[in-house]
Amino acid sequence: MLDPDDMNELKALVAQLADIQAQVKAQGGFVADRDLHQCPACGLMEDVLYGGKLVTYWRQSAQPVDTGLRFKEVGADQLACPCCGYVSYAEGV
Repeated sequence: MLDPDDMNELKALVAQLADIQAQVKAQGGFVADRDLHQCPACGLMEDVLYGGKLVTYWRQSAQPVDTGLRFKEVGADQLACPCCGYVSYAEGV
């Protein structure tokens, strides 16, 4: 069993990790808190670049280019497509 000092240190580290993840998301990064998503209706899909930046592009693109669009969390384990508005379940949340 952890003593109270160890538990407080653990809680502080968890809070620090949450802050870092929020900063990464705010800067356009992907923190792998869910699987990458693809809209089943229009084919917009997510990917992560080598440096960790989250991008979206069209599934059928021969030369994928980031659209700048981002899926939006709209409910428990649900994401809305920024292009067509289709709401689907996120995997791995």
